[in-house]
Amino acid sequence: MTLPAAGWFPDPRDTARLRWWDGHAWGETTRVLPRVVPEPALQALAVSSGPAFSVEAVGRPTEVQSWAYGSTERRFCVFAVVAVLFAVVSLVLNPWGASSLLAVVAGVVALLRPGATGAWRVVGQSVGTSALVLAVATGVVVLNTHLHLF
Repeated sequence: MTLPAAGWFPDPRDTARLRWWDGHAWGETTRVLPRVVPEPALQALAVSSGPAFSVEAVGRPTEVQSWAYGSTERRFCVFAVVAVLFAVVSLVLNPWGASSLLAVVAGVVALLRPGATGAWRVVGQSVGTSALVLAVATGVVVLNTHLHLF
């Protein structure tokens, strides 16, 4: 553990005083804590320099739409679900790799434009990524079967 360097610090016994810290232990020397006198604030006069108007947001405010502010509205990513369905079909039945290709396209869309809100956005992107990995793997197997790459 690193101790603070020697110097004057607020006294742990008396908040109105400073006590000398020698780098290892508190010393007996104290002094009065200097008081900072705030400068008087300057008065300012605010004058409108143009027309007074306000802009109201159309629809709901941003705070309500954002999941960070506790919105209850949730939308799940449809493309992530479609990507999973095609990836599972490509795992079970994929003679020409069409299901893999469709799963890859849906997975990429789920990653780039999830269309979900809140925590569902992260879930949708994770599910889309998982489906994308599965689709690429089954697509490589199909390519290897037809083209004898490996």
